[in-house]
Amino acid sequence: MEAARVYRKSTDRRREILDATIGALAEHGYTGATFERIRENAQLSSTRMISYHFADKAALMAAVVETVVTDAAAQMVPAMGREETLRGKLAAYIRSNLRYLADNRAAARAVIEVISNAPRADSSLREDTSALLLALLLTQGQEAGELRDFDAAVVARSIRATIDAFATRMPEGQAATLRAIDEIVALYDRATRPEGH
Repeated sequence: MEAARVYRKSTDRRREILDATIGALAEHGYTGATFERIRENAQLSSTRMISYHFADKAALMAAVVETVVTDAAAQMVPAMGREETLRGKLAAYIRSNLRYLADNRAAARAVIEVISNAPRADSSLREDTSALLLALLLTQGQEAGELRDFDAAVVARSIRATIDAFATRMPEGQAATLRAIDEIVALYDRATRPEGH
């Protein structure tokens, strides 16, 4: 029982550091997200607490991206699971991803800061993996006859680029944001559905 409490405290502290890092990245950018600034945000007694959980800044930034992706997936996967058609799953994928970004603007800005400043190879790998998984969904939709014939890889990259652009240029205000999300979902529904549907 004691070991479980220690582990829980350790994971809680780790998450506090990650949340403080997200705040620092969103407010001050990649270069401004220093360990000292993160320490202040997390109200830690020393930056050594950060080093205890993360080997260096690169490891911390990688953990930020992983955390945000995991948090987004926690919303996206159930939303997609509620849809019975692959066309519906595509719409849910786009809508839930955009809604997560809109509801977590600091996290969206933080990831953009990390990816924009990460080594090119690492950034490209993350983008390619995300687009590849989406392309698989599109291909399944085509095979089921729910989506028209198109290059799945090209359309997947287009959707990912639109989502990434939304993260940096989303409208202010809930009503405008929801309208923009509806427009993006409708755009890709029209672009991918079969003729006559």
